Amino acid sequence: MAIAALVINFNTAELTTRCVASLVGQDGLGRILVLDNASRPEDLARLRASLDARAELMCSPHNLGFAAGSNLGLTHLLADPSLHAILLLNSDAEAEPGLVAALDEALDPARGIALVGAPMRRFEDPNRLDSLGIAFYASCLASNRIDARDPLFGPTGGCALYARELLQDLVQVHGYGFDPAYFCYAEDTDVAARALLLGYRPALIDSPAARHHGQASSGGGFSTFVLYHGIRNSIWTLLKCVPASVLALRLPWILAMHAGIVLRHSLRGEGRTVLRLYRDALARLPAVLRQRRAIQRQRRIAPSVFARYVSTRFYDQGYVRDAVRSLFRRTPPRP
Repeated sequence: MAIAALVINFNTAELTTRCVASLVGQDGLGRILVLDNASRPEDLARLRASLDARAELMCSPHNLGFAAGSNLGLTHLLADPSLHAILLLNSDAEAEPGLVAALDEALDPARGIALVGAPMRRFEDPNRLDSLGIAFYASCLASNRIDARDPLFGPTGGCALYARELLQDLVQVHGYGFDPAYFCYAEDTDVAARALLLGYRPALIDSPAARHHGQASSGGGFSTFVLYHGIRNSIWTLLKCVPASVLALRLPWILAMHAGIVLRHSLRGEGRTVLRLYRDALARLPAVLRQRRAIQRQRRIAPSVFARYVSTRFYDQGYVRDAVRSLFRRTPPRP
């Protein structure tokens, strides 16, 4: 049994080539699949010319986003019965030596550990931490987990090893692996939440790490694109996945967070984006509630177990302080 790696390329040929090069020769890795998500012709041409011959290239005629693009690649790879797990690695990340073997060693589906992540560190400064997976806060909004005292909710999709059993279970029970409606952002949080509800547990290795350039395919850094997809999709995740009793206990924090989002970003001149993301989040409410009924009916754990994976913090450390300060300076805010 072996592991396959899936890398999504969207106009990041140079970074994707380096990502694949970091995977070639990793112990336990049997296949590398690069899915091109309808990149510009010149980017795809560069990718074809520079990609390591040991990697497979699969091309989508349309940009499916990270969620549906990942589903396409995962479906292709799961047709190979020799694979027991699939690694998702961002095209703008590079694997340190030994990463795949360390992730595989931590995987233990027999004990319920079916999704494993690794630390992500800044490429230009390896001492600077990008994330220790995902933290899900009392406001029911997820973010990069920086403080190890926060419960690990799941691995970030930028570097995550998923067991075959989990991926197949998600499709069989919920009808999809990643929710294709998300396009990109927060789809890894949704997968982590649904995995928890099905009784699976996450894990994180201490090292090696993945070195991350950061949001290369979406332009890098904060943008209205990140704000729109990140918050809209997070609303869908909390409505779909958070058990009712957990929602009820944290409702004041949820309302405070979203009031703060509206105020903060409206004052920063992003009122139209805020209006559009909440409008579009609510427009899918009937479909999301249908998903919720199915997901909650099929969950295999008690709400109290889910609650253990929710941090007691309102949001990540320093968020409120930074949010207030950002109102009085011209630097772009965090989502």
